[in-house]
Amino acid sequence: MTVFLLAMLLSTATFAAEVTINPGKYGDYYHMPFSLVPGEYQVNKTYGFNEGGQFEVLVPKAYFPIPAPNCRKNIIIRMPWSANEGKKRALYEELLSASEPVPVILELNPYVKVLHKQPLDLELTYCNVFFRHRNGDYYDRL
Repeated sequence: MTVFLLAMLLSTATFAAEVTINPGKYGDYYHMPFSLVPGEYQVNKTYGFNEGGQFEVLVPKAYFPIPAPNCRKNIIIRMPWSANEGKKRALYEELLSASEPVPVILELNPYVKVLHKQPLDLELTYCNVFFRHRNGDYYDRL
């Protein structure tokens, strides 16, 4: 089921995010498309590309469409560990050299709180979200 998160006012800019709710075995999963725009994110080069394809992307919270009241500066987008590194390595390299926006799919769980179901209103409880993963690999679909 696709729903729209109502716009959130940040400074003078308004952001709206499309969130897809996918039912899971133990609860709902919240997924959303997001464009990583050059100049509006930073790949954490100190952390680098680690075993299992793990890496981090830092997005200033002003550019992220889901409120995160407990975050001071950045939303950290994390790539989780898996044995399949190929697709993850390609995304990592693309993010390092991108001159155009890079579309990605994010998973807001487990640090998402549902404030209202209708209309859907969410906030992050921590500063972390994840690249969507499925069957041990990055999954670039809603």
